[in-house]
Amino acid sequence: MDPVSYLFSAYLNTVQTNVQEHFAERYGTQITPVEIQYEGVEVAFQHQLWRIRDKSVCGNVSHNLKVFSECTLKAKQLFGELCSELSKAPQKNWKHGKFRTMYCNASVSFRPTIARVSAGTEETELAKARQACNAATVAAMGSREPGILREKRELCWVYESLKLR
Repeated sequence: MDPVSYLFSAYLNTVQTNVQEHFAERYGTQITPVEIQYEGVEVAFQHQLWRIRDKSVCGNVSHNLKVFSECTLKAKQLFGELCSELSKAPQKNWKHGKFRTMYCNASVSFRPTIARVSAGTEETELAKARQACNAATVAAMGSREPGILREKRELCWVYESLKLR
């Protein structure tokens, strides 16, 4: 390749790269990961086309429901706070407006996962009676023994009477 062709090729490559980078930055075409420490919680998310990808919010902790729930609640607060702060400040450049719109949209549309872990409740009397009736029904299947059939009738009668309460 002669020097003039090489120089022209390098120039075109530089122009093309700058145009692509400018376009990608201006329109947010690339997926951009973000991690923000907010009130002791690391809120991680991605945005593309100046929109926060809801499924990516706190995706790094999605395997732990309790932590994920806390993180998504903090993310919702963070988006609201960023929207508020960016709305107060005067617009300095085109990115300011894009970020403000992105965070304000997320503060309205993002739905956090709310999970509460609590101890299981004891079985109710109705549930115990239903279980006893079911067990007696299984035992009575194919049986002609009067004692087993009578026990099934009695247990299922108790269950049915509890259902009517």
